[in-house]
Amino acid sequence: MKKIIYAAVLALAFSSCDDALDTTNYSKYDTSTFPTSQKDAEQIVTSIYNRLGEVYKAPEGATIFIHDLAGDEMFGGGSTSNSGAQGLDRLMYSSTDNSTVQGTWKTMYEIVFRANYAIEQIPLIADEAFQSAEWKNYLLGQAYFMRAWACWEMANLYETFPVLTSTEVANIPRSDVETVYTSIKDDLLKAIEIMPARYGYSREDGMAGRATRYAAEALLGRVWLFYTGFYEQPDLMGVTRQQVVDMLKDCRDNSGFGLEDDPREIWPYTNEYSSGAAYNTDFNTYVSRNGLRWVGNHSKETVWACHFTLMFGHSNTNYNRMGEYFGLRNPKSAPNAEGYPYGIGYTNGTVNPKMVEDWATDPDYGFDDKRLWGSVLSVDNAAEIYGGGSGGNWMAGQSTELPQHTGNDPKEVEKTLLHNKKYIVSTCYSNSDATTIYKNFFYAYGGGLENSNQYDNRNDAIYIRYADVLLMLDELEQTSTGMDRLRVRAGLKPYGSYTFERLQKERRYEFAFEGIRFNDLRRWYPRTAGTVISDNQRGAYIQYMGSRVPGGYAEIAGNGLQKRYEETRGFMPVPSKQIILTEQVLTQTPGWGDGFNWQFSNGSLPYPVQYDESLKE
Repeated sequence: MKKIIYAAVLALAFSSCDDALDTTNYSKYDTSTFPTSQKDAEQIVTSIYNRLGEVYKAPEGATIFIHDLAGDEMFGGGSTSNSGAQGLDRLMYSSTDNSTVQGTWKTMYEIVFRANYAIEQIPLIADEAFQSAEWKNYLLGQAYFMRAWACWEMANLYETFPVLTSTEVANIPRSDVETVYTSIKDDLLKAIEIMPARYGYSREDGMAGRATRYAAEALLGRVWLFYTGFYEQPDLMGVTRQQVVDMLKDCRDNSGFGLEDDPREIWPYTNEYSSGAAYNTDFNTYVSRNGLRWVGNHSKETVWACHFTLMFGHSNTNYNRMGEYFGLRNPKSAPNAEGYPYGIGYTNGTVNPKMVEDWATDPDYGFDDKRLWGSVLSVDNAAEIYGGGSGGNWMAGQSTELPQHTGNDPKEVEKTLLHNKKYIVSTCYSNSDATTIYKNFFYAYGGGLENSNQYDNRNDAIYIRYADVLLMLDELEQTSTGMDRLRVRAGLKPYGSYTFERLQKERRYEFAFEGIRFNDLRRWYPRTAGTVISDNQRGAYIQYMGSRVPGGYAEIAGNGLQKRYEETRGFMPVPSKQIILTEQVLTQTPGWGDGFNWQFSNGSLPYPVQYDESLKE
């Protein structure tokens, strides 16, 4: 009996054909004609990757964005209308139907379904249809990896969910934690087993953004550390510490991935168009003054990421809007010389000044650490506020990077004068004469884009860097080998020996604003992470609509973060629509159901609208 395959499921695989007069019916396939070839298998696997970028069209559903805000590195920021980001910052939700992560739930299940289809169908294609048995295994291994990845993202957000391992339609309840993590573990081990070792880091055409056995090894290390820490277990469903160490060493030594020379050059704000190097000129930016040059997407340090094409307009592909959400504000909502080379957006995720103060005043780090001002952007009168003013004196002797950028005080509600650089829109001039500012440097860098601060963001959303492989090994083996390599790269002296405190600090600053800190805190402090986050944020300097907030950043009265963390354990609510669609077979994430009032809306911030003029700064 032939099975029907509908194009709605495999839309990308059939988005074009070589011959405009081809009369084959591409709107519907069956197993007598598809899949039967290597090209068919490649299209199936490509269709899985196609869904990865969907969550970044609405980044409030992306784990990097969510965990950046939920941790202690950032505040919600933005204006009074940015209740989504402000809610995530406080482990609350901003919509009555929990729809913030609606798209993510749907997208992850699309990835799972497409991976399931690949896992079922690729083994049925004759071996002789492939260029080699290795290539067939590599394609199949990517499907196992992608299914594991989607399930890990779901476990990150919702803890448990219905685990589906076939394309058969089923309405089943949430699987338990053991089933979820067994499934992730089994898929990663299978991917490691069958993906050939020779497919490691590569910049060959068609290989950018592809999973490898080494990405599977690195992901298994991350999953192992979270599961054993958060759930306080000795191993991951039988996978031992030593097995994970051996796999991470394989990734470290044999993958072709490695460290870039300068950690700042991983991030696209260091691109040659913004600095002027592409025009053989100097626009006098932080990047040009420090002689930096972006290594580009899919760098040798990027073990696993969501990779975006540089081609086509926004209606034909995905794009990374995190830079827009974290971008700067000004009254005209247009890039200008005062904010150059950083672009406009919503100022979500303003950086917690207490975190930067810790970094700047730590004798093991301080301003000698290239990563500090390579990760943090200071604007307006930050050097005055934090250099002896009402925000402290830790910035004494330092200068503000953008002293002329004053922002948009009537709009900004949790303004700290500090922003992240890793995920932010970067602008560029159109030529060496600086006659026009493009809204996004990718407009000059890529092809077929739209000069948009939104649609042109095509920088990788990086999930796992080679640096993390090194630090996971340090943590597992209690060594300082990886830390010392990273410290020397950042311009610091090596530690020379391991302590847990040193490991924690190195992870905090190396991975600042990369969405890693929140899960680190949860696995290190599974019961009290909410208190740690609160203590690291409460009282930090902020401005509300141009006025300094007396007492600084505050929690909502009677509704503290630790209480919400105790109830939710840092997981997000399942979209109500999904519960309705399953006729209540699916249940709500613990801590988010009836009896819990975690809704955040416009006006929920615990700051008055008006202040005395003496508080203006």
